[in-house]
Amino acid sequence: MAEPKIAAQFLRHVANCVELTGHSAAGLLARIGVTREVLEDPDGLIPLAHFISFFEDAAELVRNPHFGLHTGRLAGSESLGPLSFLFLSAPDLRTAFASFTRYLSTMQQASRNHFADEGGWATFTYQVLDQSLTRRRQDAEYSIAAMFNLARQFTGGDVELSEVRFEHERVGDYARYRDYFGCDVFFEQDCNTLTLEDRYLGLRGRVLSSSLHPIIEEHLQRLAGRGSDASLAEQVKTMIEAAPFDAPPSLADVAQQLDLSVPTLNRRLAAEGSGWRALVAAHRMETAARLLRTSRRNVSMIALDVGFAESASFTRAFARHFGLSPGRYRKGERLSEK
Repeated sequence: MAEPKIAAQFLRHVANCVELTGHSAAGLLARIGVTREVLEDPDGLIPLAHFISFFEDAAELVRNPHFGLHTGRLAGSESLGPLSFLFLSAPDLRTAFASFTRYLSTMQQASRNHFADEGGWATFTYQVLDQSLTRRRQDAEYSIAAMFNLARQFTGGDVELSEVRFEHERVGDYARYRDYFGCDVFFEQDCNTLTLEDRYLGLRGRVLSSSLHPIIEEHLQRLAGRGSDASLAEQVKTMIEAAPFDAPPSLADVAQQLDLSVPTLNRRLAAEGSGWRALVAAHRMETAARLLRTSRRNVSMIALDVGFAESASFTRAFARHFGLSPGRYRKGERLSEK
């Protein structure tokens, strides 16, 4: 499958934050083969893997384990390209979150972005879906911190979070997270989220004129409308990955979204050497592998997380998929990362 990409201008903000610490970003950029000219190209794309590895290496360079949080705190109207302007020009905070999540995929592939407003609460969800990218804590913390910062800019500081969740383990002092977000922060969760009371969603913006919002949205619609070379299996895989894990899409749902009948979808997947059950099973195994690499949950808990009733059947399925047991997989990953 095609390597997922991200807008190069996203990296520009991170590189600039490195420079603000008194360090040069030139060596890190050279390591991933990106020049300053690429960073300044509004249409430039780079591999998502390079962006995430740059972020992790930058945190080590500046010796700041909370570099992602601090970079998110500095996120402003230019840090996320047109997406920043889209958010800050929305008529109200509800539209700001909804439109941002609708168009983030035009500038960052292989990510799950979701905004839900129900039961008195509003939740923004972000997660990188490429399970091979295991070192991604800085990106996750930056993404959630940047969204919080944009919301505060939008409302003039009149918004407070109720809770924040991260999929990775906590690193460093919990007070750093609590002080920045001003709420309870939970770790080793299913994905990265921020939650606020829905009473804030009607707040009007205080930064840009809302007359700009439809203009920026039209530009992003054109980007979203560009042709895709993705195979049907890739499209289905993306739809499976983008759904909440505790509410996976059904075969009928996916067929309807693709404007296909179920038999036609099955036939076309088979012609590509794939199938619905294989794609769902692969997603479950890749999610399990990520949890084994990035969390301290025991195998029984992970088995339940990915939809198995008991650990024995999960262990057999995992061994068939990866060629080794969950325990050996976890031990091998941790030893290889030391």
